[in-house]
Amino acid sequence: MVDFTPDLPPTYQILPESIDFIIPDFKRFYITGDKTLALSQRNSESWFHQFVDRLIAACGRHYLPVCRMSDGEFLFVLGDQPPDARLPRLVWAKRYLTYLTRLMQRLNFQAKTPGHYHSGAYTHREQVEAQSRYADLIRQLSQQGILALHLSYGREPFQERFFPALGRWLKLHQITLTEQNYIPFYFVYAALTGPRRKELLQGRRVLVVNGATGEKRQQIEAGLTREGVAELHWLPISLTRSLYDRVDVTPFISQVDLAMVGAGIGKPNILAQMVPLQVPCIDAGFVFEVWAKPENCWKRPVCAPDDLVEVVLE
Repeated sequence: MVDFTPDLPPTYQILPESIDFIIPDFKRFYITGDKTLALSQRNSESWFHQFVDRLIAACGRHYLPVCRMSDGEFLFVLGDQPPDARLPRLVWAKRYLTYLTRLMQRLNFQAKTPGHYHSGAYTHREQVEAQSRYADLIRQLSQQGILALHLSYGREPFQERFFPALGRWLKLHQITLTEQNYIPFYFVYAALTGPRRKELLQGRRVLVVNGATGEKRQQIEAGLTREGVAELHWLPISLTRSLYDRVDVTPFISQVDLAMVGAGIGKPNILAQMVPLQVPCIDAGFVFEVWAKPENCWKRPVCAPDDLVEVVLE
């Protein structure tokens, strides 16, 4: 473990407040960050419940896109960034040399979780060309729905090195975060894997937008069936190129209560096309892996709720 300065430097503080980051029903298993950036001092548990209440209220009633952004999305829109400024000087210097090497190589973009799924595969040129359009899509989604940004931080540096560039990027593209359109990244995982998932999923008509095929698709469908969904519809997209996909949601209008999207880096493109459904459209990401294989809940923070942890510890 590398020692580092726990406090964020001023350039990382891209929102005015840092608050204790506690999610209801997820206090026994770790989360990546015991603090999160916020627009005001507020109770994170109440904030989470307000988010879930808002999703439930929108089910079957109106369009509410929820788009997550973490290190993969940050890397795509911002490019690689210098190592975390909180690292010891020698460690920082070594990682900075690696960072410079990556910059000079102009590597193609590959986003994936080892052993699980690809989030996208694009050439370096495609990445650069897509960045402006990506920003336009994120701004549109921020105006129509919710951005779940990974602005939490804790004992080990992870995605915080992107914070200064992210702050500049938001300002440059006039993407304004508000109390209505910003939530912490992990609220989405907690809503879909914690106890309140029953309120969202049980008895609902659900549309899945995902590139999985064959056995993987069957596993996801079985997982959602276990969660008690009333009807399950599937809209296929490409596995690694969803940033360029065009989807037709017309057949599902008035047929679903909410939609779950697994589109990797291409998620803003897919979410922006789902307006006609007039339902919540949630970028579920890794939760699809949990639905496919429940044991995957231990491989990401905030996917294993307290009651499950207690069973394992007994």
